[in-house]
Amino acid sequence: MEHKKRILCWDTSMIAESKDIRVEMHRPVKKNIALTCDNEWEGVHNGYAAIIKVGDTYRMYYRADASRHRMDKTMTPGKGVICVAESRDGGITFRKPNIGKYEYNGTKNNNIVYDRVKNIDNFSVFYDTNPDCPKDEKFKALSELNLGPSNGGTKLVYFASEDGYDFREMYYLDVRGTFDSYNVMTWDENTKQYFLYYRAFHGKDGEDHLSWHDFRPDDIRDIRVATSPDFKNWIEHGRISFMEGQEDYPLYTNQISKYHRADTFIGFPVRYNDRVAEQRNFHFMPLGDRHEKVTEVWGREGTAVTDCIIMTSNDGFTFDRRDEAFLTPGVENRNNWWYGNCYTVYDLIETESEEEGAPNEISFYMGENYRIKNVNFRRYTVRLDGFFSWYAPYKGGSVLTKPFTVEAEEMRVNFATSALGGMTVSICGEDGEALEGYTSYEMFGDSVDRPVEFEKPISALKGSSVCLKFALKDAHLYSFEI
Repeated sequence: MEHKKRILCWDTSMIAESKDIRVEMHRPVKKNIALTCDNEWEGVHNGYAAIIKVGDTYRMYYRADASRHRMDKTMTPGKGVICVAESRDGGITFRKPNIGKYEYNGTKNNNIVYDRVKNIDNFSVFYDTNPDCPKDEKFKALSELNLGPSNGGTKLVYFASEDGYDFREMYYLDVRGTFDSYNVMTWDENTKQYFLYYRAFHGKDGEDHLSWHDFRPDDIRDIRVATSPDFKNWIEHGRISFMEGQEDYPLYTNQISKYHRADTFIGFPVRYNDRVAEQRNFHFMPLGDRHEKVTEVWGREGTAVTDCIIMTSNDGFTFDRRDEAFLTPGVENRNNWWYGNCYTVYDLIETESEEEGAPNEISFYMGENYRIKNVNFRRYTVRLDGFFSWYAPYKGGSVLTKPFTVEAEEMRVNFATSALGGMTVSICGEDGEALEGYTSYEMFGDSVDRPVEFEKPISALKGSSVCLKFALKDAHLYSFEI
């Protein structure tokens, strides 16, 4: 079946009625180090990365900065270069190809794909799936460039490439922002337009501050969205929206992309919190001495901490933001609980499971050791569609969906139960009553793609408006297709 027919159990938008059901978030599983950044042109400020599928390989583009130091009073201004690594084992591990394009320390034997005289803070790379995109612009990149107040302020520069190795500067995007973050873009096949997500600020009174000229020290970092049918003419829509009443706190990145298995958006923004009022906690952490030194020299960079949350959207403008952390710095060690933890690599990919016979998983990557020592990019996994589920405890629960039109000839579910648990599926009329011959046997197990069997064929209902009722007992439902 087509991916667009898949319903994700990530929220309650499809639920008409429920009893003893909750939407449960599932945290990822920590896996292997996929890439170690240990070359002389790399360093403690490697980050702002993206992963892209090119043919049968994956590429990871990332910023490397070996000249930027934070642990002394004579910080060398960072310049930064953009590097690429490649994976030929399906995204499990990455190696650094010898690009031979830019010279570093007297040699071109490196994996640098872009360098410029002025500082590079961010350079987000994206592969354009728009069928009308020119061949020589299939690889796109965006980078912040501060021209100074007399020359127009900060701009978002568009770069293009045919092969993803040779980028050429194109033009400035006609959008207003500060762009001092990882600004990302995605093509939405459903609405035939590009979505751009980028950084600006607003005051505590809600007033937008779209340039550094307007910036105030107590401003809140936010995420904004603009759309374009052709990547040239842009409509600014302002800040993305969240549920009414949610706390307005700083979001440092957004990492919003289209989820490849369904028509939905997913993002992994980083939250920032300066814990200066509670900094005594650092005295008991393995890096306490370093926090104290950096705080003395650089203030908030020694007392701020970051984590990562998850948010989803059906339209790309209004997001269901979960305020419980999706990723935290983890158990205290010599390399974490630091400003810069939990920055994920842009986008998600499917990888093979390490378990024989098990289905593919979703993999994503996160940088470790940021600001401490040479950065590693570590892989994490979740099950297919497995960021959230509808869950009922052992005593049982049920969900009745909103009506929809049957367009398929079969039904499949992504679900998991305990050995004593189970799930029963009924196809119901709009009144919520099960149709004769359309209640399944009790299903148990753990499958990302199990067919649901009924006495009567689903094909007989094509074109009909029906509801689904799921009866769950110590069971998770992650997604379904019908």
